[in-house]
Amino acid sequence: MSTRLGIELVVEPAFTARAYRTRNIVCGQYGTWAAEMHMLRMSLVSYFECPDIVVDLLAHGVSQVAEASRKGSPRFSINHRGVAMGRNDNEVDYNSIYLDFEQSDSNHPLNILRRAAVALVEQLPEVTMAATSDYRHKINLMEHANLPKSVMDDALGFAKEVSVDVGVPEVARAWRLVLLRYHSESAGDDWSNGSWASDISWEYLSSHVL
Repeated sequence: MSTRLGIELVVEPAFTARAYRTRNIVCGQYGTWAAEMHMLRMSLVSYFECPDIVVDLLAHGVSQVAEASRKGSPRFSINHRGVAMGRNDNEVDYNSIYLDFEQSDSNHPLNILRRAAVALVEQLPEVTMAATSDYRHKINLMEHANLPKSVMDDALGFAKEVSVDVGVPEVARAWRLVLLRYHSESAGDDWSNGSWASDISWEYLSSHVL
């Protein structure tokens, strides 16, 4: 069994419920399941390797990151830009569709929280992070779809209309910062390109109020 850890932002339940419904409809309509295999969350640092001996130190650090965010901007709000097609290093990724929460203001509480989470992981010994050059603040509605471009274009339009019909709010509020341990037999040593999608599971290691 292969394991990885992740530091994730969970937004308020009212937003999560509507985004879940949108994601389920989109994934069901186009027969793509990678996104739906996950809990609904905004990943801040995903799929990093961390030896067991460091996990307690990591969990303590996550609690401190959450406390600092809570003191500075309790339950901060996050505007999203609507449904978008995935982009990696300025090239369109026709395998993913998501709710885009990218924030241009470097001092937005979401960007501050992400930087603090990354800095925490980078300072821990024997921790291996995945590449982050294509990072965006997002909640995935579809990922690793492997559909033809024309079908993905249809899916993008479909997802936009579904999100409006379901009533996904334009603003979400931060709710919890969580530390998860992911498990997958199929991923092996390579957690890229959705290799985990057939059997991923997870366990909460900690959850902290924002």
